[in-house]
Amino acid sequence: MKCPNCSFENAADAKFCENCGQPFERACPNCGKPVSPNARFCKNCGFNLAGAAARPTPVTKTEPLDALRRAAPQNVATKILAERERMEGERKLVTALFTDIVGSTTLAEQMDPEDWREVVSGAHRRVSEGVYHYEGTIAQLLGDGVLAFFGAPLAHEDDAERAIRAALQILAGIHEYAGELRAKYRIPDFQMRIGLNTGLVVVGNIGSDLHMEYLAIGDTVNLAARVQSAAEPNAILITESTHRLAASLFDSEDRGKITVKGKAEPIQVYRVSGERKGAVRTRGIAGLSSPLVGRQREFATLMQITADARAGRGSIISIIGEAGLGKSRLVAEWRKATALTSYPLPPPPSPEPELRFRRGGRGTEGEGGAAIRWIEGRCLSYGTSMAHHLSTDILRAIIGASAGSSEEETHRALWQTTETLFGAEMKEVYPYLGHLLGLKLEEDMAARVKYLDGPALQSKYIAAYKRLLHALARSSPTVLICEDVHWADPSSIELGLQIIPMAAEAPIVFAFVTREDKDAAGWKLISQAHDIPGVGARELHLGPLSDTESKTLVSNLLEVEALPEQLRALILAKAEGNPFFVEEVIRMLIDRGGIALKDGKWTVTREIQNIEIPDTLQGVLTARIDRLSEDAKRTLQIAAVIGRKFQVKVLEKVLQAEGL
Repeated sequence: MKCPNCSFENAADAKFCENCGQPFERACPNCGKPVSPNARFCKNCGFNLAGAAARPTPVTKTEPLDALRRAAPQNVATKILAERERMEGERKLVTALFTDIVGSTTLAEQMDPEDWREVVSGAHRRVSEGVYHYEGTIAQLLGDGVLAFFGAPLAHEDDAERAIRAALQILAGIHEYAGELRAKYRIPDFQMRIGLNTGLVVVGNIGSDLHMEYLAIGDTVNLAARVQSAAEPNAILITESTHRLAASLFDSEDRGKITVKGKAEPIQVYRVSGERKGAVRTRGIAGLSSPLVGRQREFATLMQITADARAGRGSIISIIGEAGLGKSRLVAEWRKATALTSYPLPPPPSPEPELRFRRGGRGTEGEGGAAIRWIEGRCLSYGTSMAHHLSTDILRAIIGASAGSSEEETHRALWQTTETLFGAEMKEVYPYLGHLLGLKLEEDMAARVKYLDGPALQSKYIAAYKRLLHALARSSPTVLICEDVHWADPSSIELGLQIIPMAAEAPIVFAFVTREDKDAAGWKLISQAHDIPGVGARELHLGPLSDTESKTLVSNLLEVEALPEQLRALILAKAEGNPFFVEEVIRMLIDRGGIALKDGKWTVTREIQNIEIPDTLQGVLTARIDRLSEDAKRTLQIAAVIGRKFQVKVLEKVLQAEGL
């Protein structure tokens, strides 16, 4: 049977195209009855199917996915089921992940059907593990292929990143699986290819078995399938729309433009080779920069905190604000203004049983000219279930061994740091921090942790962590920055609650950067900091920029002498005082050619009447909207239909008519 979508020749009994995933049994858009793939009119109601070709293509449920859905972690399944009634009929920006086993037809012909079924099931399990690990959803099984979504029904601001990380995990799992198949079935080289594309879908019914139906808008799913078919064995190929959302985090190779069936123009693709070690999500526009706009009061507070630290006084400061308001930029400017990039490790401690810190005064470690030591740890949006992720990220920053370091490199860094700091007493610190990092310890060191139960081990972690930070602060004031605390894991939070009282007795500054999410587990660090005597924990709440400050930011970034006032107003209205939103709207205008650099100056190339929300902001906004209560979300949806500005009484009448 020839696929009407991509012209691929399929088996006569195929229900879906093996090349693009197109369903062969269509449904009539008018009456919903099944129609044959090449029918021009519906046999049930006479509807003109040719005229409906441009409508969204319904993609229906395939064979049962019970085994894979049962493998979904309970927390993921609970989240999906909690969202299912709220999501039906919503448009979602998703990253579609399409996998396919290389040479599956040949392999199936050479193997016993039962054996081949077991082989495919094993591959599917490894795919589902990667998908569910990053809170994606299995949408369909297409023969030996799998279609998964990141962004529906669970929306995150980094779904493209999650999809790529899942793809990398899947390939790593398939590489290991290939070794098992080589030994068991003598399959010489079991391989998989993966394609990713980002676009819109409309979420349909979500069943109690986690099955999600959807309507593909445009070619979101088909393009993912075609990119997958163009990938090399054991390779990940992504489209420009996916690459743009996560380019700074992964090593990728520009593979140029490829021709795919059904697309008039060639498609730009990239091959992802791996995670970029130590990379963090970057903001801003290459080639454009602006001094820090606004935030003078907050910046002055932070500079006073470093002055206090140099005088021997510790602090706890929380920098709070919604996504894009400039929390990380403020921290970067603070660090730039005060930090020295290098500093010596302190000598081993004196035999005195207790470290003491004098408050100010000449000759103390905290005098006015002391260099500031900066340590930074970062939480991940998908790291809340990763025990001690923040704790170990900070520890790695202290010893100088990034997450990408080998075990040998990490082991050596920890040994050298603890030996330098503690000398002969390192045995009281090294084995517990090494265990926290998951290192294989020397026999005598491993014996110190071997028989400790959970509470005893946590107590040793805390004691070792405290000694380490005390030793660092003894030589120079220390600022410990914890980014994205709203995503902190519970184990790190509990350890942190025992550590932060040190600010009352040593020149250590604990800086928590977070969104104002009081339901997040990490909020305990902010709220309980106020109960620590002798510290006086402070909070800096960042709000949107004023209109004047937003105009200054636009002018600093573009320096367009003749920027039309209408365009300036459109940018400011869309961004609403959010610096990140300002940057992303300008980036979209540049990418689409509305603003171009000519003869070293930015100029407006055409009249711009309207500005869409950039894809880079869709995830941030959707994730935030999905966190609202059901009533609040429904009210927001109705208000969006009414318009941008309206009288409250209009909304009240519509809500009454809707029974809300």
